[in-house]
Amino acid sequence: MSDTERAVARMVPYIDAAFYRTQIDTARARGVDVALGAEEDPGAHFQTTGWRLGLSPNRWFDTLGYLAANPDAAAMGINPFLHYLEVGLEEERRPMPFFSDRTWTHPDLRRYGRCEYGPVRHVLTFEDQGPPPAERLPERLAVHLHLFYPDMLEQMATLLARLPCGFDLLVSVPEGADLPGLEQRLRAALPRARQVILRDGPNRGRDVAPWLVRFREEIRHSDLFLHLHTKKSPHGSYHAGWGDFLGHSLLGSPAVAAQMLDLFAADPELGLVAPAYWPMLRRAPNYGDSRDLCAHLAARMGLAPLPERCPDFPAGSFFCCRSSLLAPLLDLDLSFADFPAEAGQICGTLAHAVERLMGILPLQAGLRFDMVAVDLPFEQAGQQPRRLTVAPEQGQEPGKGPGAGISVVCTVTDPGTGPQVMDALEAVFVQSAPPREVLLVEAAGDDGVLAAVRSRFRDRLARGQLRLLALEGRSAAAARNAALEEARGEIITYLEPGTLWRQDHLARIVAGFAADPAAQSLYCGLVRSDRLEGAAERSALVAPQYGRADLLAAPLINLAAFAHRRDLPGALGLRFDAGLGEGAVWDFILRACARRAPVQLDHVGLARRAETPTLPTPLPAEARKAVQRRHRNERLYWRQDRPQIALKVPAPKPEFKHRWGDLHLANSLARALERLGCGTRVDILPDWYAHHPDDDATLVFRGVTPFEPRPEQINMMWHISHPARVSLEEMCGYDHVFVSAYPRAAEVIAPLGMHASVMLQCADPALFHPQVDLTDVPRHDLLFIGNSRKTTRWMPQACIDRDLPVAVYGAEWEGRIPPQYLKGTHVPNARLAAYYRAARIVLNDHWPDMAAQGFVSNRIMDAGLSGALVISDHFAGEELFMGHVVTCASPAEVEEAARHYLANEQARRDKAEGLRRMVLLHHTVEQRALQVLQTLERLMRDRMLRLR
Repeated sequence: MSDTERAVARMVPYIDAAFYRTQIDTARARGVDVALGAEEDPGAHFQTTGWRLGLSPNRWFDTLGYLAANPDAAAMGINPFLHYLEVGLEEERRPMPFFSDRTWTHPDLRRYGRCEYGPVRHVLTFEDQGPPPAERLPERLAVHLHLFYPDMLEQMATLLARLPCGFDLLVSVPEGADLPGLEQRLRAALPRARQVILRDGPNRGRDVAPWLVRFREEIRHSDLFLHLHTKKSPHGSYHAGWGDFLGHSLLGSPAVAAQMLDLFAADPELGLVAPAYWPMLRRAPNYGDSRDLCAHLAARMGLAPLPERCPDFPAGSFFCCRSSLLAPLLDLDLSFADFPAEAGQICGTLAHAVERLMGILPLQAGLRFDMVAVDLPFEQAGQQPRRLTVAPEQGQEPGKGPGAGISVVCTVTDPGTGPQVMDALEAVFVQSAPPREVLLVEAAGDDGVLAAVRSRFRDRLARGQLRLLALEGRSAAAARNAALEEARGEIITYLEPGTLWRQDHLARIVAGFAADPAAQSLYCGLVRSDRLEGAAERSALVAPQYGRADLLAAPLINLAAFAHRRDLPGALGLRFDAGLGEGAVWDFILRACARRAPVQLDHVGLARRAETPTLPTPLPAEARKAVQRRHRNERLYWRQDRPQIALKVPAPKPEFKHRWGDLHLANSLARALERLGCGTRVDILPDWYAHHPDDDATLVFRGVTPFEPRPEQINMMWHISHPARVSLEEMCGYDHVFVSAYPRAAEVIAPLGMHASVMLQCADPALFHPQVDLTDVPRHDLLFIGNSRKTTRWMPQACIDRDLPVAVYGAEWEGRIPPQYLKGTHVPNARLAAYYRAARIVLNDHWPDMAAQGFVSNRIMDAGLSGALVISDHFAGEELFMGHVVTCASPAEVEEAARHYLANEQARRDKAEGLRRMVLLHHTVEQRALQVLQTLERLMRDRMLRLR
């Protein structure tokens, strides 16, 4: 067997053929001719050709990143993946040192910003699929709940109540917990629980030790075992929402729970199911610091030796499995003493080892471990429309019965609406379930209305069932807020002049809240008619089925048809915003429903008189825009707006901005972002802080000038130069930092984690390409384009000192080099590609600190994409170009390289073509724009979830 064959054989088990061929297809689409036949072995191609192009063998190994992080591997000149398997694994080197999101996501999962990943085999549907056949339900289901946080009992009970069958509930709690009280609450909330067994224990082994130690026998006597726990993930804000995601994936709705259990009935070869990987887990699966513990535990259990690569496992420790799978673990007879005391460990404990071995147990038993996901994202679960048909109680006295908990808010802001106000109040007081109170806020300054009300409803005023508030000159929003402050009922509803109520309207509202105790708000149908009888047949419902995206697009729910619990505004800090003018109601309802969809009552409860404005009332453009701006995060999430990005370039003066390469790079990136659907604007330094309220994000090209991030926007930095001027403290003020250097990125990512990533500079294929027009372009053997920086630049100086035919273009060279070498003071950016293409060799150099930290000059990429050979000074990370950039450390080496390639045309062309391929494959502006947009969408999604 040859060395190549041995190398291929070593790598073959880890080659992801489909992923590798996708990279080949992408390369061809970018104009790189890569030959790989349909029958050709991807492993052999990767060993001989692919790795030299920077391609990767699978999704979890990054060829270029590994070379950048391991210069010793690059110096050996061998396949970096082979080096990883032979050396890196044992030394615990990372296969993807600089995280690049290449995870596989199921094509049926449509997510914004972040998506769960992993080998998802089943996408469960959130909507009801009908009850499963009784014969397919498990007869002996054991459910273990580790209730470490007793304050989450109701939340966990809500999940478990969705199970379609009976089960034995095994609950572990911390020592000192109120066992009788917790048991009583669980029994009341979970009528399907045949047994509720609570046992306490010490805080050891997280959620794993309790079921392994306390409930071994109960698990042995079950057929299926479902495990979940109260998860708050206090070790990092990255994982806020992880527990909600895990619960949603297995028990997100009755339909999800039923489908999850039915997977076992339908497939006897299925051993375990668990949620897909939480999107914020960046490198799953991995052993982490638990490899040795896993190996020790596997040996004790009599399992086969650990795989080199960690198999998939239920990260987050929510899973359902056949109970027989757990026998090897249960037989260990572990005790709490085997687990370390809790100290906030993130990895490396026995509990983490057990979590990882859960992925191996099905394989050892000849069964499968499948991951599941839900078609609906977990953050949208509370926004699913709910519809109720209710039968109200009737015939109650005012202040008694179901209507006693209602406060009705009525505002008068328009003079001359007295008759309509009287009719509306009459409709309230003849309700079958009269309210506790009506708060009439008169803000129009119409004394006649107040006098008429006092005369006509004297008895109601005396009994306190009608209360008057006079707030002359106040807006409708301010008037409603005043009423909310005064309201004493548990339910708030709104009465508007010109609106007719059905006699059972309030009774149905009360019945709706009673039928769904979790409901925070509801609404009913509203029609345009002079009377309610027969209105539904003559006029379409104004309030359609609720959809969050629909409500963000237009004010589809009328305030008169809306009701909410009194504590809802207080809990959310919610009031009508007078600054939004006529948009205040739309904004109020949007915010009231932000966390949970309103219940739709399946009846027409109100009619709006024909002489009143159309329904829904169109908003003035200014008010509509103000509301849309306030809810822009959500509108972006639902793709109703396109994101607007301001690119900040530190060019100090308009008249000199053409000298700044950053500006040309920003313009190219802006065009690429526009092609991806973004709005962009490029600002030079004098315009950095101009007021642009529609900007969603800034991308600061951080070189010589710092920027003061604005908290109302998402702030991203592209750290492209001058590392000594950019402190870690400054970077911490940004939502994300892109670093255009691998070595520097390693220093930044260590403290910033997911808030930083590598993003090298790039070239624009639309500007730099070999087919550029060379008309009237001078041809030079050696070309250097760049300003003098008022210092000696050693690369062109070396050529001058060695009498090489170098041509220099740029500003401020006068007096620094002999005039015969200076061919011009400026080359327009639009003509750079032609100059590079016409030259036989293009020279490049770096600032010393930038070379040392790997900040690659984008001149290398521009010239390379144009088809030029580049000779440069040495720079950290040069191995990323696979030897296609010729680097020198001294004037003598510059002379040697220049004379060699000037004399060897084929060698020069081969080097140039190799560099062009590398830039096309890895360093185009389209790739950078996509990285920026993907990062921005993740940040926008995170912000939307935090702020809603």
